[in-house]
Amino acid sequence: MDTVGAEIPESYLDGETLSLLKSENYSRFVISVEADYEGTETVTLVEEIKALAETCYPGTYHLAGEGINTYDLMETITADMVKVNLLAIGAVFVVLLFTMKSLSVPIILVLSIETAIWINLAIPYFMDHRIFYIAYLIISSVQLGATVDYAILMTERYKENREGSGKREALVQTVADVTVSILTSGSVLTVVGLLLGYLSTNQLLAQLGIFIGRGAIFSLMIVLFVLPGLLLIFDRLVIGKKEVIL
Repeated sequence: MDTVGAEIPESYLDGETLSLLKSENYSRFVISVEADYEGTETVTLVEEIKALAETCYPGTYHLAGEGINTYDLMETITADMVKVNLLAIGAVFVVLLFTMKSLSVPIILVLSIETAIWINLAIPYFMDHRIFYIAYLIISSVQLGATVDYAILMTERYKENREGSGKREALVQTVADVTVSILTSGSVLTVVGLLLGYLSTNQLLAQLGIFIGRGAIFSLMIVLFVLPGLLLIFDRLVIGKKEVIL
C-alpha cells in the first residue's frame, strides 16, 4: 500500500518522486501479492480488489498490473471472440457462396474446417494446459483462412470428376488427384508452425506456432478422411443437378 505520509514522511521525498505517488486528484497504491499471471485464483483476487475499490472510491479509481491486464484482456477477448469468429466464418461463407454458386457446399466446407478448429482448441482443455486468451482469437481465424483451401480443392476436383463418372469412381479419382497437393501444402504449414512453437522464446508466439502446426494436421485429417464421405453423402447437393450419374 501507499506508505507516503504514513510510514515515510512526505518531507523526506523530493517533488519529482512524490509526484509519482500523489497528485491533486489521485494517490497511488501499490499492492504486492503472490499470485499467478493468470488463472482462477488471480481472477477471483482481481474481482475482490475491484469490488473493494468500487466501495471506497466509486467510479474514480484505475487499476493496473499484470493480473489486471490479463483480466481486462480476458473480458475483452471473450466478447470479441464471438464477433471475430462470426465475421471470419461469414466472410469465408460469402466468398464460397459467390464462387461456387451453391448454398450447401459452403456450409459443408466451413463446418468441416470449424470442426478441425474446435478439436485443435479443445486439446489444451483436456490436457489441462494454460494458454493465452489472445491465442484463441487469432488461431480460429488463421486456421480457417489457411486450411479452407484444402477443402475447396477437394470439392472442386470432385465436381469436375463427377461430370463423367459415378460418385464412387469420381471420389476415388479425386482423392488420388489432390492428396499429394494437399499433403504438400499442409506439411509445410505444419512444419513451420511447430518449428515456431518449439524454437520461439516468446510464450505467446510459441503457443500460436503449436496451434497453427497442430491445426494444420487436424484440417488435413478432416479434409482427407471426413470430407470425402460428406461429398459422397451429400452428392446431389454438391453437384447441384437433378440428373447425375450414380
